[in-house]
Amino acid sequence: MRARRHVLPALLLCAAAVTACMAAERPPTREEAVRQLDADAGHLLGDAGLRLSAPDRRDDHACVPGKVRHSVRAESDLPEVSDGLLRRLRAMGYDRVADDPDLRDDDQDVAVLRHPRTWVEFELTVRSGDRPGVRVVGRTTCYPTG
Repeated sequence: MRARRHVLPALLLCAAAVTACMAAERPPTREEAVRQLDADAGHLLGDAGLRLSAPDRRDDHACVPGKVRHSVRAESDLPEVSDGLLRRLRAMGYDRVADDPDLRDDDQDVAVLRHPRTWVEFELTVRSGDRPGVRVVGRTTCYPTG
């Protein structure tokens, strides 16, 4: 009985602490996120040993109408570079948010990593079959246009 009296105040205290922590960290602006994505993509894709194609940088309108996100895409014909890419992203502070069991396709293995502060994501897709290789797509979250 005594413990039940303390449950509600403890829950309210936890909720207040979580809310305060979330409020203290504002989401990055679009410019900050684009700058971070481009810098991280340059660091990641700049390794000559990974043999990645030149990055394709563009604004992506795959968001809801009125919003846009920035993306960077590169590919390699060497599927074995995926381990090196994963290690580099983890070293840069990215956390794995989804991987193979969640997103597996017949001929593809997929991992998604997100930076907790900037919300920038990198998706690594390892293709097998007729055209083996790795596709790396980095993207910001969706931001209002204009």
